[in-house]
Amino acid sequence: MDLLRWFVHAPRRASRGCLSVTFSCFCLAVLCLVCLKTGLMLQYSAMRNARQQHHIQPGAASIMKILRNIQTTSGGNLSVASASGYIDVFSSVTSAPEHHYPTVPPKKTSKPPVSSGGGWFQGVTNFFHALTSVPGRVHVTTLARYRRNATRNSSHWVVWNEKLSPKQLSKHLQKVFRKHGSKNKYNVVKGDHKRGSNRTQAAGHELLCMLRERASVETLQPHRGPPDTVEWAKYLPFQNLSEELGHLKNCAVVSSAGSIQRSSLGKEIDGHDAVLRFNSAPVLRYADDVGTKTTLRLINSKVMASKSYRFLNDTLYTDGILVAWDPAPYSANLTEWFKNPEFPIFTRYKEYRQKHPNQPFYILHPQFLWKLWNIIQENAAEPIQRNPPSSGFLGIFLMLSLCDVVHVYEYLPSRRQTDLCHYYEKLHEAACTFGGYHPVLFEKNLVKRLNQGSDLDIILHGKLTLPGFRTLNCSRASV
Repeated sequence: MDLLRWFVHAPRRASRGCLSVTFSCFCLAVLCLVCLKTGLMLQYSAMRNARQQHHIQPGAASIMKILRNIQTTSGGNLSVASASGYIDVFSSVTSAPEHHYPTVPPKKTSKPPVSSGGGWFQGVTNFFHALTSVPGRVHVTTLARYRRNATRNSSHWVVWNEKLSPKQLSKHLQKVFRKHGSKNKYNVVKGDHKRGSNRTQAAGHELLCMLRERASVETLQPHRGPPDTVEWAKYLPFQNLSEELGHLKNCAVVSSAGSIQRSSLGKEIDGHDAVLRFNSAPVLRYADDVGTKTTLRLINSKVMASKSYRFLNDTLYTDGILVAWDPAPYSANLTEWFKNPEFPIFTRYKEYRQKHPNQPFYILHPQFLWKLWNIIQENAAEPIQRNPPSSGFLGIFLMLSLCDVVHVYEYLPSRRQTDLCHYYEKLHEAACTFGGYHPVLFEKNLVKRLNQGSDLDIILHGKLTLPGFRTLNCSRASV
């Protein structure tokens, strides 16, 4: 009887033992994989920290030694043209056709390409390769391999094309352009401006002189302010911006674009005499990439009016000089604008000045915005949106009026280009790079023609170098 009972229960005992052994093996395998993954992540973190300490951008470490040799042999005057004479790794940057410009930036992925052949063994190999790969790590061991990767993803490496047209963008962006291009909210008078398609578009020195001569910075002052000058005299500043700041040699304009993340540009930005930031862009927790210094902050009236930005209470706005702007209709005078601003800029301005009487606070004259808009339209090959320029373009012009040299960061996207709108938010939209409401695409085309730095600076650092207006000799530009 005992022998019979043993035979009856033997299968159940065997199945329990197999399940226990199988489960134990599975747990052990998962633990090993987790440990392996953690070790690789720690190794990657150490390598990334080492790169950041030496100010080497991720993915560019393998060519920095070559670029240093180029800089030495060229006397420090490095450009894409001279670089291509020594190495052809940037051939995809200098010779890529216009239609290769990215319409939607490619998303980075940690998964390697999976081969369609190889059977089950290749499938298992790919699975473990994907499981143990480190996100964001660029495996470049030789120049030839680096060039292959750059050619395969040529659209990611193309520098901003100064002749870029909305017709070359994705269907989604073309729809956005048509939507805003069909509206005329600010009553821009047809025929009051010229289009650049009928003449040679200005560039470089000529374009800089055109900007300087036709669109000087104007702010509201007690003798040129809202209609009730008696009341406003105690709020508006008597000094203009240049008198307030004094002579500035080199200045930085820091874009709020998401592509400035992981740039490690903070120390370089803080090394400038003055730094301009935009709207609610923070510096805390982002200092490694954007720096901490704030000399001026350019804000639009929407930020001032919206409760979510806490304009009257947030200490973010108490650091540096504030410069605010609000768009008025194209032909409106100060009285008309004062009675009907787009957002309650005058109410917020007065409340802020009462709370912070010692902080310099300026308001841009609305006709200054439309003078800039006219110049952008004249230097565009097609009609632009009939909306005021963006804060980014206004900020660049503002610093050109105040500084000898202006460095602009991530206004033109670098190789870190992303559809993340702002480095401090989680909003993804390609129109933030190419424009929609504001004529951003045409502004960037214009600024690209002003750049005196190299295309390599744009690709690696998103950096533009522009000469200030006071350094120009415009007599030769008019000859």
